Amino acid sequence: ATAGEARAASAATLNPAKTQSLKSGWGAAIRARVERRKRYPASARGASGSAVLRITVGRDGSLHGVSVGRSSGNRALDQAAVQAVRAARRFPAAPKGLRDASYTFSLPVQFNG
Repeated sequence: ATAGEARAASAATLNPAKTQSLKSGWGAAIRARVERRKRYPASARGASGSAVLRITVGRDGSLHGVSVGRSSGNRALDQAAVQAVRAARRFPAAPKGLRDASYTFSLPVQFNG
């Protein structure tokens, strides 16, 4: 009976809806950490825009990569968004239940000049 319960618990962890929920919550924590490190660049001179970054984070919270998925239209804002991710360096570890080695997120970063 215990083995059956363990299999059922494991199957529940791999449920796509549960996995997405865990990933969404983790993504929100990652976004909050990036937002705290975001700085408006002086060279943007009043420009506004939203860059969408593609970031890959290891299950342990390590940053594996960051790139601009969609430009804000302003190079200085794009660079500031990437710099905010790099300044964060480390993120919270993935919640239990997320088992892949790394996860990729699309992260919009908004700047208002």
